[in-house]
Order: sequence, then structure tokens, then C-alpha cells
Amino acid sequence: MISPLLSNIMLNEFDQYLHACYLSGKARKDRWYWNHSIQQGRSTAVRENWQWKPAVAYCRYADDFVLIVKGTKAQAEAIREECRGVLEDSLKLRLNMDKTRITHVNDGFIFLGHRIISKRSRYGDMRVVSTIPKEKARNFAASLTAQLSGNYSESKIDMVEMLNRKLKGWAAFYQFVDFKARVFSYIDRVVFWKLAHWLARKYRAGIASLMRWWCKSPKPGQSKTWVLFGKTNHGKLSGEVLYRLVGQGKKLFRWRLPEGNPYLRTEARNTYTSRFTEVAMAFTSV
Repeated sequence: MISPLLSNIMLNEFDQYLHACYLSGKARKDRWYWNHSIQQGRSTAVRENWQWKPAVAYCRYADDFVLIVKGTKAQAEAIREECRGVLEDSLKLRLNMDKTRITHVNDGFIFLGHRIISKRSRYGDMRVVSTIPKEKARNFAASLTAQLSGNYSESKIDMVEMLNRKLKGWAAFYQFVDFKARVFSYIDRVVFWKLAHWLARKYRAGIASLMRWWCKSPKPGQSKTWVLFGKTNHGKLSGEVLYRLVGQGKKLFRWRLPEGNPYLRTEARNTYTSRFTEVAMAFTSV
């Protein structure tokens, strides 16, 4: 908890700098007027050879941040050097150039465990989506496999409960991403069959016979999964159903603008969400 807090303190001035230069209402209005003057071929813009100004979006979490530039690669490189100068000269912080790279949105980039990339939608237009990186899925599957490798003295109820906590946490982390059905199906298959082998080794029984006993539909209309009953490590009788990722649909992101300090807010805010599934953000009234 200390590291994010210190990052917010140290980088607050950097946030304010970017807000003043690119993100504030005045900065956006000035950029629009500048670019509109170039489009209209106004005499001042032509005489002084005005160059198109890029639009900039900024997102930061602790010491990880991304700048999205709607412009040329040269403009993106100039903004990166500008940010590097502010961090090193004003804040005495070093920008890790090994991890700082410039890429096109069509090629995608990974930020906070999500892959952001521009893809063609079913309507034929290009739109920016977030997906689960393949490496994250492989690493998560490997961690679940490692948990089910050995530990045969563990109660089957406690084992499934531990698996469910991880699966539910992973599903919550990626609840807003697109195109996740295939990844979720892959994780479900890995966990289902690895748990089957773990149970077979634990009880020295065949997988087919175990599936006849414990693989069933938890509720009418739901897919079959492991439904187990027995004692926990503490001797308590309990039941546990293996959680399935498939069927956890994409949730609509509820956008909230950071007006003021959220920890000092006394009045509840109303957040409006759109009934249109293609809308990624919603407006909030204070």
C-alpha cells in the first residue's frame, strides 16, 4: 500500500503538468482552434506554417502510466521526451526507457494486465478493445496446475474452495474485457481435467467413476461441473461447486470522473449507464 501512495504523491505534479498542457478544457479548446485554423487555411496559420497539434489521453495507476497520442510517431516521440524532461528535471525521477516504448494501437500494447488493441468490429469499423494477454492466461493456468500438483492430503472441499477464490478473482479482474469466451473456456478445461486427475490420484479411482459420482449440473440448465460434498480440513461438513468462468459475460464499465477527493466525498453520486451495449462509458452527475 505504501508504494502506490508514494507514487501518487510524487507524480501529482506530473499529473497537473499533463492536465495543463493537454487534458484541461482550455488546452483541448486551444488545440481544436489551432487545428481548425489549419483546416480552414487561415492566413495566420499559413503564414506562420502552423503544424497540426496531436490529441493526448492519459491514464496512470501508481507508477504505471500510458499516454495515447492521436498524431504522428514523431509527435509521440516528442511528447515522450517532454515527459522525460519533466520527470527528470523537475521531479528528479528516472523514466525507465527499457519499458517505455511507442507502438501503434493496431499492434496493441499491454497496460495493467490488459491488452489494448484496435480491431475490426462485426459492423466493419475499427474500434479499440481490451483483451486478455495470452501470457497472462498461460501463467494463470500454470498457477492453477501447480496448485493441483500434489497436495493430496488436502481436503477436496478446501481445494475447490481455494480454486474458486482464484477463479472468481480472475473473472472480476477481467470483467470488462472483450473477446474473453475462448480464454475462459481454455481455463475451465485446464482446471476441470486437472482437478479430475487430482481427485483420481487422491482417491485411487478412475476418472470415469468419479465423474459419475461428482460431475453434475449444479442447477437445471447449467453445464456440468464438479459438485463435491465432504469434510473440510477442520472436520466441518460442507459442499463446494467448482466455479466456471464460461458464462461470465462482459460487464458495462461505469465511468466516473475524478472530481475532487473520493475519500472526502459526503454526498452519494448517481452514475448513469447506457442501455446501448456498444457504449463503453457513461456520464456521472455530482
